[in-house]
Amino acid sequence: MPLCPHHRPVATHAPASGFRHAVLAAAMIAATIAAGCSGCSRGTSVLPGDIRSYTVSKQAEPAPIAASPGDVPTKPAPVRYDVPEGWTDGGASGLRLATLLIGDPAGQREVTIIPASGTLEGNVARWQGQLDAGGDPDDLASRAAAAIEAAESVDVDGRPAKVVLLRDAAAEQAILGAMIPGGGGASLFVKFKGDADVAARERERFIRFVSSIRWQQ
Repeated sequence: MPLCPHHRPVATHAPASGFRHAVLAAAMIAATIAAGCSGCSRGTSVLPGDIRSYTVSKQAEPAPIAASPGDVPTKPAPVRYDVPEGWTDGGASGLRLATLLIGDPAGQREVTIIPASGTLEGNVARWQGQLDAGGDPDDLASRAAAAIEAAESVDVDGRPAKVVLLRDAAAEQAILGAMIPGGGGASLFVKFKGDADVAARERERFIRFVSSIRWQQ
């Protein structure tokens, strides 16, 4: 049997009177050599003076678990308000700080609170254009200016706000809008767009709603 390169033959001397002991010693030596060579063939034997290093593979980091929409906590709206009679609070969503619903579920109309930039004049002109798309620019500007002139002033948490009522040329659709000045160049815009008769009917409630808005502490 070939010897493992890590082992050398061990000399033994069995006395003539201990033949049995010599046989046993030889068997033990052979077993030791065989076990050592078997370990060499596997590369796992450890001898005195050996220095071994081992590399442990790094366990892969678990992939992050994507949260379902229901698991994502929703932030409370930074404003509070009184909900007028006949309106339903739809809460905050996306860029909307609040959505209020007017009327029964079959014909609900929305009142929204959205933070935005821009002047009252610029937004009123844009709203008038939404009602009369493709209308004469001079006529649109004149009607927007008239709506601002007739706007009602209200106090909102110590801030002056304007409430305007715009109608389309056929007086079928209307927009109730309010601008509440805020800090850092941003303002709150409260807006209803829908049937002109609904706007006329809900105007006083809309004004009271705007007046009730407060910033959360």
